[in-house]
Amino acid sequence: MNKRFFIALTCIIFLLISGCEEADTFEPTPEPAIVITPPPPIIYEPDCDHFFKNPDCFNPSICIDCGETEGVPLEHIWTEPNFQEPSFCEVCGEINGDPLEPKFIAQGFKINTTSGRLYEYKTITNQDADITTVGSATLLYIDIFESDSGYPAKSGYEYITARLMMTFDDENAQTLGFKYMTGQLDFFGFNPDENAIFHDNLRESDIEGFKVGNAKLNFFGEDYEYYIKHTQIQNERIGNVSYVMLEYAFLVPAGYDGMVIYISNAANWTEGRSRVLSDNFDDNTLFFRLRTQTN
Repeated sequence: MNKRFFIALTCIIFLLISGCEEADTFEPTPEPAIVITPPPPIIYEPDCDHFFKNPDCFNPSICIDCGETEGVPLEHIWTEPNFQEPSFCEVCGEINGDPLEPKFIAQGFKINTTSGRLYEYKTITNQDADITTVGSATLLYIDIFESDSGYPAKSGYEYITARLMMTFDDENAQTLGFKYMTGQLDFFGFNPDENAIFHDNLRESDIEGFKVGNAKLNFFGEDYEYYIKHTQIQNERIGNVSYVMLEYAFLVPAGYDGMVIYISNAANWTEGRSRVLSDNFDDNTLFFRLRTQTN
């Protein structure tokens, strides 16, 4: 038996033993695709619920719990200053500067008296303007009220009354008589260039016995008319002493403290020509500020 025949026979026998079935073909099962699901978004809970207070002129809106700010501060809104108040912010109340300086002080004058005290009063005699007589003057009292008999009430106003007493007992007054000069002015709105005006030359008013002031009073930035009544209560000589008592009554805005009565040397007045108010004054002029005794 040759070699080739032996190999062929071996193959035939192997096929007979193993059969003639067809071999199965296997395909691999595909792996499922990997799906990447993004994580849910992280929601941060706030640390503070925030309770913002209103802003002011110095700070923006601020959370009262955590201090976080929002927005910007407000702007100041400044008022105009007046004789009673400085400029202030209408939003926050911040004060800016001082009240306006009273014009009486700005002109170099000064309140130099206190009610209830005697002061020396120098003036001229009635018969000879070159001769001086020396008496005394005192503001007896100051009374403030809203109304009374003969003083009808006026809304927003009050009356200030005061009595001024002058006495003369020196030889010059006894033999030659005396002259006196008094008047009134506004402490805050004093105008030294304003013409001096007698009470009889003031405008008539609807209140019996009272005249309307020749200017207006500025009180907390508003202008007000005011009313004046001037009465001579006494003018007599008892023994060697002469007495003159004058009563001043003013109807002014309630709380106003700027009325001033002055008494000055009659030599400062020249009859027959107009004089500015400050010409009535000299170094011996007495100024009585009603309601208050401060400068």
